[in-house]
Formats: sequence, C-alpha cells, structure tokens
Amino acid sequence: MTDLRALLIRPLPTLALAACLTSALACDTGGSSNDDGAAATGDEGWDGGYLLSSVIITDVGRTTYFSVVRELDGHLDNANAIEVPGNAVYLVSGNAVLVGMAEAPTWVKWEISETGALTQVGEMSLAAYGLAAIDFGNTLVDETTAVSVSSDSLLAIVWDPSTMTITGTVDLAHLHVDGYDLENWTTTTGPDGLVYIPGRWADWNAGSIYPEVSMTIVDPKALELVGVATDDRCASGGRAVFGADGHAYVLGDGRNYSAQMFENAGAAPAADNCVLRIPAGATDFDPDYAFTIPELTGGLEAITELETAEQGSGVGFVKIFHPDELPADVEPVDFAFWDHNAHQLWRIELGDAPSMKPVAGAPMSAVGFPGVATRGLLYLGESEDMGANSTVYEVDPTTNEMSPAFTMDGYFYGVHALP
Repeated sequence: MTDLRALLIRPLPTLALAACLTSALACDTGGSSNDDGAAATGDEGWDGGYLLSSVIITDVGRTTYFSVVRELDGHLDNANAIEVPGNAVYLVSGNAVLVGMAEAPTWVKWEISETGALTQVGEMSLAAYGLAAIDFGNTLVDETTAVSVSSDSLLAIVWDPSTMTITGTVDLAHLHVDGYDLENWTTTTGPDGLVYIPGRWADWNAGSIYPEVSMTIVDPKALELVGVATDDRCASGGRAVFGADGHAYVLGDGRNYSAQMFENAGAAPAADNCVLRIPAGATDFDPDYAFTIPELTGGLEAITELETAEQGSGVGFVKIFHPDELPADVEPVDFAFWDHNAHQLWRIELGDAPSMKPVAGAPMSAVGFPGVATRGLLYLGESEDMGANSTVYEVDPTTNEMSPAFTMDGYFYGVHALP
C-alpha cells in the first residue's frame, strides 16, 4: 500500500513534465489516447488541448507521465505518454512549457507545436546560486518574468523565460528560522504584478509547526523586497488568494492541520486555523481582520490550504476535516487519518464578512495532491485504489458544483489548458 503521507510532508508540485530533457534532440509526445483510441497528436493539426500529468508511486519510487490531450473526457491512459523517473515543476507561457528539473538545478524550455509535439528550445541552470535542483516555489509573472524561490539558498531568483536568462535575485535571508525547515511551495503572482511568497516552517522530528503566518512580498521588476507580513493569530499560511477588492487573503492552516494533529497527540495547544488578509496596496496583515475556520463552518476545521479557480474572483476552496467520518479505530493523532475519506471540499466567499458552505456534489475524500486551476475551473483528483486510477473532478465556482470530468491512470498530478 503506497503511503501518500510521506509525499505530503513535502508536497509535490502541481504538474510534472519530463522526457528527453537531457537530450539535444526534439522529442515528440507521440500522443495520448482516450476511450475511443483517438490520438491526441498527429499530422492533422489542431488547436488548444491540454497538458495532462499523472504520477504512479510504488515501493521502489515514483514515475511521472505527461501527455498532450485533445479533451478532458473519458479515460485518459498512459499508453502513449512520456514516462520519466522522479518529478519536476512547471510553468506555462503561451505555447511554451518551462520545466524545472527535480534532479538538476535546471529549467528546460519546450515549445508545443500545433500537432501537440514538444521540441526543446532552450535551458538555463541555477547551479551558480547553490541549488542542487529546482525548488517548489515558482511563479510566472508575465512572458518575460518568472521567479524561482530557493528555500535552501534563501533567494528569489528572477529570470526571463522568453530568453532563458537570469535577471537578478532578491535576498530572502529573513526566512531562516533556527531549528525549522522552510517551505514556500505556493508562491503566487498577485494582480498587482508583485510576487507573494508564503513562509511555512516545520520541525517534523519534534512534531512542531512554527506558530506564525508569514507572507513575503517581492517586486520582481525592481528586484526589491517590498515587505514582510507576519501574524501570530494562527499558524503557517499558504497561498495568497485575491478578492475582487484587491485584498490578499491567506489561510493559516497550521500546515495542513498538522499543528492540531500534534495537539491531539499530546503536544502544546494549537490555535484554530484562520483567514487573514493583507489590504490592497499594504504590506502588513489587517489587525482587525481574522476569522477562524471553526466559526465559519460550525466547528469543523480546515485541512488543506486555500485554493481558487481564478485569482481576483474572491472565491476560494478548502478541504474541511469531518472527524465523525473516520473509522472508530482511527484517531487524528498521526498522518494515517489523511488516507481516510473524512474530508470534503468547501467554498469560501472572501470579503469583509466571509462565509463558507460545502461544494455541491463534493464527495468525502482523502487528503491528496492539491487542485489545479485552468480556464476558470478547479480540478481535483481522487483515487480509491491507492493511485492505480483516479477520478478527476471539475469544480465550477459559478454554480458551486463539483462533478466527475474524466478518469485517468495513476494519481492526477496536473492539467493546464493550451492556447
């Protein structure tokens, strides 16, 4: 039985892509098929489509698969997919896929043709900045600006994906906390063009989550640190989600309920998870704004970080832990409870008076990989057979409904609409 908990201690990126990345030759995906066997690529040419990725985990390691598919429908298999050991991170800019390698400090640029073929057109190394691999905190600002955050070198590295050249760096030395490991994997670009870097710290050996929410704001064009917002009303905030009002909302989720889990096991009391916000144009959390998740849900607690189908919409999503759904012999005192279907996706309307309610059609599920937003929808994968197959659900924020969209081989790892 594959244990997802070990993966989620340090979450994997939302999309893996690989194949022929060390080769100077062009690499064609060869297509991906659905129920009727129709190839996704070929000589006929077609517009749009999707990058789709899955991961299969065994006792000896993990393998990532990447396909270009026409539509998100039926069962999407890995028969014609690219197969790679390990995992990588990605950014998409137009018809270019930028792949951050997990086993080398290298970004590789691929162009996607109108037939779905991939051709390697450039690469860029970050080895000079002390990286052994590309870290998880990356964001695309625009077609000439991207940011890669290193939790080891404590740098925000700004680079140009159009030319695959490095622009400069911003020092993040303030993110060092003695005795704790840093995580910043949901780095996000705001509507203001600034980059919002969450700081999360955990000491997994001692069972401790650092009791603070931290958000570092960087101007990637000016190569400047704009501000560092911190708050101790709850712990370990993740992704910034922006409202129509321009405010940046942050959920302190106790690093995915871990602080509360450690409390259940006998550690020091943990604060309730809570929603905070940084007002538009500000660099500090609003001291008069804080809402705990239990007060918004009637006593239930959040177990994942805040997600959204579209930045600027003011609509977020988060999985809520329902302890009554656990088997009688399972208690939330270690990560084993994550594997059980005791969690449900809820919607949160962000604003001056936030409100929460379950997403219609959302099943009780395990805690797994994060969702992926594309074309105004949020996609989440759920697997009932430990990753042999997944059902991928589509969440429509306009109707607040969640429904099965397609099935696929392996764990759902990511999807991105192509232009």
